[in-house]
Amino acid sequence: MRTLFISLVCAASILSAQPAVSAPVSRIAAVVNGDIITVRELEKALQPELIGQKINAAKNPQMVAEVRKAVLDKMITDKIILQAAAKEKIEVSDAELDAAVEQVIKESRLERDVFFKQLAKEGLSEKMFRDNLYVQIVSQRLMGRNVVSRVVVTEDEINDFYRKNMAGLVSGRARVGMLVYPVDADAEKWARDIASGKVTFQQAARAVSIGPNPEGGGDLGFMELSDMAPGMMDQVSRLKKGEVSPLLSMNANKVQIALLDFEEAEDSEQHDAVPDPETARRIEQILRQPRLQERFQQYIAELRAKALIDIRN
Repeated sequence: MRTLFISLVCAASILSAQPAVSAPVSRIAAVVNGDIITVRELEKALQPELIGQKINAAKNPQMVAEVRKAVLDKMITDKIILQAAAKEKIEVSDAELDAAVEQVIKESRLERDVFFKQLAKEGLSEKMFRDNLYVQIVSQRLMGRNVVSRVVVTEDEINDFYRKNMAGLVSGRARVGMLVYPVDADAEKWARDIASGKVTFQQAARAVSIGPNPEGGGDLGFMELSDMAPGMMDQVSRLKKGEVSPLLSMNANKVQIALLDFEEAEDSEQHDAVPDPETARRIEQILRQPRLQERFQQYIAELRAKALIDIRN
């Protein structure tokens, strides 16, 4: 998982048209159903990715080309999502977007000015951040309208997951570590070295991680299980104290998660055969989320297959 600032994948801001006499016209990178993505927009969106992944453009032109292609692909997908949302009259008001921005800042635990200074350090303008967040919110609403009703998690699936994975991990606090590998790192070798004991998880995080708190070995501190995102909860529920997950994929990066410590709640009901309602709700989220993402990707793939896409650069 990238940091807050890099995990929000950069979308290029749409520049207002200017008369040809006042400024040179940017070349076209792609045309999506008649909507243009300029090379200037693409290069602007590329920079935060290169900064976040610590890629030296002069030394790694092939890596730059690969990331550039991925960024353009994401921009094309964003165009298609916004076009589909417009057809379905899905909108996000300025007030809703402002509220979402403030929520992200709150969750970052940074002061507002510090938050945006950090964005600037990593090549993200406030407008690019807002544009990207807008696409995320629109995507969620598009998913809600076209995908959610098609994804079902049964009570039997919830109970089975509980018995196999969570009978001893239903409540309390977990101390989690996260290691996010740069795209040019040999993540497989690092994972093997961690598994063999050649290096510790913390040593690897200090050496290569581009994720949160690398200087502290990727330690995220204690978190209430009830506050964890479903994806994180899913991975943590599969680990025992001291264990490290296999390599996971998040965006273009490989990630590993470690369960550094665990504190059970005093009233934890470890031996229940059936989860309580709150635990059942969390398990349903864990099981539903990857299915939603898979179905949404299928939905987007269908939209892309119907779209007229002309990649020129």
